[in-house]
Amino acid sequence: MKVEVRRTDGGVIAVEVVGDPDAPAVLFCHGLADSRLSAYDFAGAARALGLRLIAPDRPGIGGTDARRLPRVVDWVAEAGLVLDALGVGSVALLGVSGGGAFAAACASELPHRVRGLLLIAPLGPPAWPTLGMAAGQRAALRIAGRAPAFGGWSLGLLATLARRAPGLFLRLATSEMPDGDRRALGRPDARAAFLANYLQAFRRGSRGVGQDLRVLTRPWGFDLATIGVPTSIHHGDADTTVPLQHARRFAAAIPGARLHVHSGQGHFSILSAPERMLAALAA
Repeated sequence: MKVEVRRTDGGVIAVEVVGDPDAPAVLFCHGLADSRLSAYDFAGAARALGLRLIAPDRPGIGGTDARRLPRVVDWVAEAGLVLDALGVGSVALLGVSGGGAFAAACASELPHRVRGLLLIAPLGPPAWPTLGMAAGQRAALRIAGRAPAFGGWSLGLLATLARRAPGLFLRLATSEMPDGDRRALGRPDARAAFLANYLQAFRRGSRGVGQDLRVLTRPWGFDLATIGVPTSIHHGDADTTVPLQHARRFAAAIPGARLHVHSGQGHFSILSAPERMLAALAA
């Protein structure tokens, strides 16, 4: 179900609510070049576990109006606005891939209302090592670090390709992925969801994704060591999109964090069993 939250500047924040509508809330932070629609990957598990996922698009992405974010941490105010508008007090946090930084920022800055944090294949700061990352991913992050607007524009060109030739787009997007990820995205439902999410991310053009690239490749504005809520981190050891070393560093930086390494799983195949991961937020 899509809802819209109005910002004080009059802009709209698009929010998808999935799972059990009367259940405890989980704020879902989507990945890079992704959108609120990716929350549907977890919808079945959320219903089974009695959870409600609240998934906003970040500024300039999907259905959300643009707003300048100087740093990752500056998105926390927008997250708080969404929670207030939906009447949510206590919340758990779920961050996937590039969304991990935004979820971690909320855990750091809103300790009074956060009951737990779950990170899945989280992307770390630009200074962290990229050993194990596919060559194309490393090059894209290097370019984004120097020219994030250009990085967003180049990913937007792929969105144009996705609209005009989805089969070719999917072949290019999966060309450097491990076999497990290619098999996972080879399923018709997963392939359609991946395509829909990518297109939704660029619905308003490339500036929103370019902004995500900019803030993710600059200082985030908060310290992972200040996170004091129960934290679980899940990562596949075959992931070539975000290397396992990033999850290890998150686990070392966040006090008391527990790391779960999934043998043989990649960046997308790890999402094939979401109930096991979400269970920590339902406890």
